[in-house]
Amino acid sequence: MIRKLILLGIVTLLGGCIAVNTSVKDRPSKAGLRLWLDASDESTLNVSSNSTVMQWKDKASDGRCAVAGTGHPVLVKNALNGKSVIRFDGASGFDLPAIRENRGTATIFIVSRRLPEQASENKWQRLFSCWDGKVDDNKNPNFCVCGTDKGNGEAYDAVVYYVPEAEVAISAIAIGMNRKSKGGFFKGDIAEILLYDRSFLSEDEMRMVADYLVAKWGAKLGLSGRGWTRVGQLGTTPRRVNDKFPLSDQKNRKNWVRSEPMWDEFNGTALDAGKWRPGMPYWLGRQPAFFCKDNVTVSNDCLHLKMRKEECEEMQPHKAKGYHTYTSAVMLSHGRVLYGYFEVCARPMKSAGSSSFWFAGMDPKDAEKAAKTGQEIDVYEIGGAAIGFERKYNMNAHATTRTPNGKERWNTGGVWLSPWNLVDDFHVYGFEWDEKWLQYFVDGVLVRKVENTCWHYPLQLIFDSETMPTWFGMPEDKDLPSTFSIQYVRTWQKK
Repeated sequence: MIRKLILLGIVTLLGGCIAVNTSVKDRPSKAGLRLWLDASDESTLNVSSNSTVMQWKDKASDGRCAVAGTGHPVLVKNALNGKSVIRFDGASGFDLPAIRENRGTATIFIVSRRLPEQASENKWQRLFSCWDGKVDDNKNPNFCVCGTDKGNGEAYDAVVYYVPEAEVAISAIAIGMNRKSKGGFFKGDIAEILLYDRSFLSEDEMRMVADYLVAKWGAKLGLSGRGWTRVGQLGTTPRRVNDKFPLSDQKNRKNWVRSEPMWDEFNGTALDAGKWRPGMPYWLGRQPAFFCKDNVTVSNDCLHLKMRKEECEEMQPHKAKGYHTYTSAVMLSHGRVLYGYFEVCARPMKSAGSSSFWFAGMDPKDAEKAAKTGQEIDVYEIGGAAIGFERKYNMNAHATTRTPNGKERWNTGGVWLSPWNLVDDFHVYGFEWDEKWLQYFVDGVLVRKVENTCWHYPLQLIFDSETMPTWFGMPEDKDLPSTFSIQYVRTWQKK
């Protein structure tokens, strides 16, 4: 399994795009707009006789300008969809003063491209860089946007990048380079930049701005790769009226019907062996922690998965494989499921051990394909007491294909930053999976939506806890034993 935290919200084009409505307004939303650089508006450009752009005026403010701090970015007319762009040569950039020193939410949209003749070996080329004068521009409270999220200098078609950020300052800015090092220069074209001093609380609101840019520049919006992820609080949450339907759809507008094979209130004294099994036949756990069946229990109307500092008898034959010191837990369904709505009420464990709700499996109908592919959907992976992860709600989906050259992996991940520590209480976590979308909910509110590009065969439902040394770090002795508790899991299928 891949346990890799994907940088929050970087949108890139990965195998297709999402159709957009081209009947959009000719101006973007002005609410919270703090920086607007538009290369198509030549009245905002101070251009020398040799086409060098000396200043780029901000259309969202009076008097603020991006000033060419190094090199010679140039204006290229009729370059993209009949409009002008600013061309960066890999040695040039603009500087702007700070907009906001205090931390808060921010959202940036950037239209850029890199032509084949502009491709290079230079990595991590900055389109946008924000620096507080202290830590690196890719560490909070700073943030940056690169030409590709892979960090390479390959060519790409015109694309709208949508980047939401949480708890960041909008400090001193550079366009086309790293503000801290005066390096990381971009080689390519930038058409327009919109920076908002706020978050976009719905996908529809975000798309109104993105559609404006897509229609204007003939660019593509690469949401198939990263999707929309909420930044900021949940707002008004829905009220539970009944347990018959998902919290996010109490009026049952989508015609959900209860699905018994993976519905469990955990109100007995033992695991329902007809639905679930402790332990995983094809994986022993993430080293050094070993999945121990005794760490899966049912009591007090909850399923409990524990992590302990101990060595169990089951572990002994496998110590040479790196299992030692810790035991953890896993429970998975006997059956598989394809599509539906899945809801749990759960509280993560208060340690650096993970608390995870996920789906995994290989295609059972095609033996040849099953030997080469694997899929996983992580509804959440939470490090409840891992330093820096106490409020991070990590969501991911990935697929693995085995090729003659090794494993090829594809991920789509996002992080919602909760206003509370996730271990403080039980919350309702929902996941809607259908032919077109993967949608994630917290307390009935949508926090992430991503296109379903490849998760189209049945998977098993899994709860587990793991040690994740390279991500969450190892749990502290004082936090163990720790318990991940689930009050219920409810599943629905569409009628």
